[in-house]
Amino acid sequence: MHDRVAELAGLRAELANCENGPRESRRGKTGEVQEQIERVRGELETEAEQLEARAESLAANGQDVPSAEAAVAARDIRTALQGDEPADESPKRSGKRTTAAAKAPQTRGGGS
Repeated sequence: MHDRVAELAGLRAELANCENGPRESRRGKTGEVQEQIERVRGELETEAEQLEARAESLAANGQDVPSAEAAVAARDIRTALQGDEPADESPKRSGKRTTAAAKAPQTRGGGS
């Protein structure tokens, strides 16, 4: 599982390099990289489904700890797979956003 997750991360980085990198010759490889990403995503999806089925089976047999371990592994895979899906709900932000420093309090003259 971890090997495929790492492979997926590497392919995502390579795709970003193909699409946005400085070398024009890499732009032609975008389709090939995307195919590899789909292959790895399919393998991970299958593995997550198998782990989820295993977790259910183990839970039905009263084996809570192995069931939880399988469920966590499946959830980790699902989280890794969500990395290249666009977030539809989040607003698009652009530019640098920083907070301004608070103004110093004004003091009135006079006092003691």
